Amino acid sequence: MTDETPAARKTRLARERKQAERKRNRDKRQAMGANKLKMEVFIGTTRALEQIRHAGDFDERDHALTIVIHRVADLSRSNPAAFRKLIKGISI
Repeated sequence: MTDETPAARKTRLARERKQAERKRNRDKRQAMGANKLKMEVFIGTTRALEQIRHAGDFDERDHALTIVIHRVADLSRSNPAAFRKLIKGISI
């Protein structure tokens, strides 16, 4: 028998579950090579990102940025001329 009350046990188990969840998340991020990308953006960039998020039906800005980065990288590999036109701001 322990001297732990039911309320204290419940609190301890919740704390242990949360610690385990944080460790799983930390381990997953580390295994995937995750890192924070901090950057300052101005209003025009914010509006452009919101336009992309809305047009692509993305719930989160981070997800929209990730997808755009990957698709632009794909384009740079598959069609370098189209990539250069996109980057230079020339219509294709």
